[in-house]
Amino acid sequence: EKDVWWGKRMRAQRLFSRALLAGRRRFSEGKDKLLLHGLQFHGYHGDLPAEQEIGQKFLVDIDVWTSFATAQKSDLLRDTVDYVKIWEMTKDSVENKKFEMIEALGGDISDRILAHDPRIEKVRVKVKKPQVCIPGTFNYVGIDMTREQNR
Repeated sequence: EKDVWWGKRMRAQRLFSRALLAGRRRFSEGKDKLLLHGLQFHGYHGDLPAEQEIGQKFLVDIDVWTSFATAQKSDLLRDTVDYVKIWEMTKDSVENKKFEMIEALGGDISDRILAHDPRIEKVRVKVKKPQVCIPGTFNYVGIDMTREQNR
């Protein structure tokens, strides 16, 4: 009886492991990633009045999941996601809008990128705020969010 139970448990674990690996392969196979890291802008985001009036530096990293297969063969810009457009949208969000929370800024950037091109499957946005009114030593505070295309 114990051997039957153990056999069923081991079989269930193997099936679960295979399904998990198949899911990982399904997502990772043929999925390419466009990287825009170290973007720097001056923006007016924060809860304090001085942050919204004087502004400060913001650092942004963006990862965009898409497929490069068509562009790899054609060597044409129209067949891929244009990183200049992503940079322009990000610059506009950081420099021309005002948010009290960097979570809202990151959400705005993510939403705009996903809406820009249906070939974008997923986006990851990191917003770093290096100049925060916190006593102590640190490099930055920030957010890291990942959003997927609603299909």
